[in-house]
Amino acid sequence: MVMYDLKKLLKINQLIQIEVISKTGESVRYASRIENIIENFLTLVAPMKERQPLVLTPGTPFNIWFWNKEAVYVFRTYLRENVEATVPRIIVTYPETIKRVQKREFVRVGLVMEVLLSYFNPLGEEEVFYCKARDISGGGMMLVLNTYVPLRKGCKISVQFLLQQTLLNIPGVIVWNEWELDSAGIERNLIGVQFTDITEKDRKIIIKTVYQRQIELKRKGLL
Repeated sequence: MVMYDLKKLLKINQLIQIEVISKTGESVRYASRIENIIENFLTLVAPMKERQPLVLTPGTPFNIWFWNKEAVYVFRTYLRENVEATVPRIIVTYPETIKRVQKREFVRVGLVMEVLLSYFNPLGEEEVFYCKARDISGGGMMLVLNTYVPLRKGCKISVQFLLQQTLLNIPGVIVWNEWELDSAGIERNLIGVQFTDITEKDRKIIIKTVYQRQIELKRKGLL
């Protein structure tokens, strides 16, 4: 894997995932966010487990995953200190380099819009509710839910949303389900959706929207 300079890629308020590996080798990822970047360490929002801060022992090693429109990155770090506060935080060591581990098949941009999500519960009954998209690409999208919904990795769903004056209805599968704390300390459920059986017509509409959004963000100096 190619090595990259961490200082050129990390930003304050950037969403990340903290991967903790148990003694049995089980890997679990928790949603988090970068609070501060100092020369020798990073301050992160503490990961949550069952709506409570995850207690980690100083010296515990774990991986930090993050992404941009081009790729997914990972670096190894260690817990330096737990910080108790209204929004609990952790301080971790600052590595010199990171590794690029995956090139995105499709460019992803931030785009907030209303989405109608449907799935079938264990009783075979269809459940339907509205949520918000946070970003989108030709291959999938991130959804933000204000309440807990039992959508585990691998669950089949359908998402319906309006783009380019066209109502799209696309089947998908849940690829991850995490929680985050926003700047006000409010918990939100984040869900990663990978599109399945998407038509080329629908994909072209999404890619066109992504391209237009890129131009808009670049004009505003945000990309």
